[in-house]
Amino acid sequence: MGNNIRPGTSLPGIGNNTRPGGVTRPGTGAGGVTRPGAGDIRPGAGGNRPGIGGGGNRPSPGDLGDFLGMDKPIRPGAGGGGIQRPGAGGDTRPGADGGGIQRPGGGIRPGGDTRPGADGGGIQRPGGDIRPGGDTRPGADGGGIQRPGIRPGDNTRPGAGGSGERWPGGNRPDWANNRPIINKPINIGNQINTNINRRPTWANINNTNITNINRNWNNVVTRPGSPLNNWNGTHPGRVGYWNGWANGVRTGWNMHGYHNNWFGSSWWGAHRFPACGWNYYRALPYYPYNYWWRRPAWTGFATWFTWGAANAAFAQPIYYDYGTGGNVVYQDNSVYIGGQQVATAPEFAESAAALATVEPPANEEVAAKAEWQPLGTFALSTSEKDKEPSRVLQLAVNKDGIISGTLFNYETDDAQGIQGKVDKETQRVAFRMGDKDNIVAETGLYNLTQDEAPLLIHYGKERQENCLLVRLENNEKDGEEKKPANP
Repeated sequence: MGNNIRPGTSLPGIGNNTRPGGVTRPGTGAGGVTRPGAGDIRPGAGGNRPGIGGGGNRPSPGDLGDFLGMDKPIRPGAGGGGIQRPGAGGDTRPGADGGGIQRPGGGIRPGGDTRPGADGGGIQRPGGDIRPGGDTRPGADGGGIQRPGIRPGDNTRPGAGGSGERWPGGNRPDWANNRPIINKPINIGNQINTNINRRPTWANINNTNITNINRNWNNVVTRPGSPLNNWNGTHPGRVGYWNGWANGVRTGWNMHGYHNNWFGSSWWGAHRFPACGWNYYRALPYYPYNYWWRRPAWTGFATWFTWGAANAAFAQPIYYDYGTGGNVVYQDNSVYIGGQQVATAPEFAESAAALATVEPPANEEVAAKAEWQPLGTFALSTSEKDKEPSRVLQLAVNKDGIISGTLFNYETDDAQGIQGKVDKETQRVAFRMGDKDNIVAETGLYNLTQDEAPLLIHYGKERQENCLLVRLENNEKDGEEKKPANP
């Protein structure tokens, strides 16, 4: 029908694009706007849009750092340095590449009829209506989605006798029998992070040197009148320094009181990442959501660990304070704790890596029987200027002193596993994060019972950095999270 011009007007991108009176439709002028599909020109596409094609002034993802291997957010289209919009650098609308994405209402994009089930894939419609490809209704034997209560491998619910049972013989450990299932069963994926169980190649310290470091350190911890005892009580200035840093996060971070259901049941379902051999994920269904946000009491550790209260190193809690003015100080390529030299700087980092690298559990049964006590949930601030940290840690410890946890970058929506151990002679806690082997973190167990915990990060054995863990409180009330003040 000619040029498809309606009386006095035309649709964007068709014909002469004029309305009555000569009004020009978007996209007809230089540098103008067209609607998706009509030339795909966005505002200012001929100009200097920030970050697009490297010609703008928007910071690149690399400029924002690569701490812990978890970059700041990289937006879609990062290959071009900026935000990819439909039609910018190619028509990327659904179906425009022939992928055949389904339009609302049944309209098909080029590429063929790709509606669910139209290719014979047998995708289930609500209500049990089956598409071609076989009976794939929930629970059917045609390989479809299982109904609640039906587990892969026959009946594999905890304690069941089918193949893949969690506790052989159908006997749950007592701690599992006595707790109701609060959350839905959690599946974080079937991948296992095995790299975290291998000591980093840069940590080639031998057992003799580790023994000497622990002996020197333990002598400081246990000697009468140890300078480490009641450190935070006798050094209020140092405690005030860490508290001031933490208050900067508490008052300056909009997300401090708004956690968006982090580590809730729906969060776990949406974040599947390689788990560590030792982890607390198996215990999630047996505790309420807010259990993992709780603050532990120091006195509870006396009866929690398998080594019990008889260990002299646990007679007094020790607040480890890193940096100038603290009780763990680097000086002349050596490390001094409580004024006593305990190791060279490289050996100190290597010993932390050795402590943080834990053998995996012997089998699934051993892993499933582990009991976990929460250490809490923390924001990880990398400096006093980092008042809006993007990384959050959730930590727990079992009766053998194994540390488990999760590192979450809420800006990139990326999660990684954490694993390490508590040293029973010094109260030192060291852990690894993700699949990187060049980063080891350490703090003290008592630190993790406080509102803020000084943290020392080792980047290999050549560099270290002081950071701070700031405790987050669970603001869940009646199943709802507190909303941000300025969303």
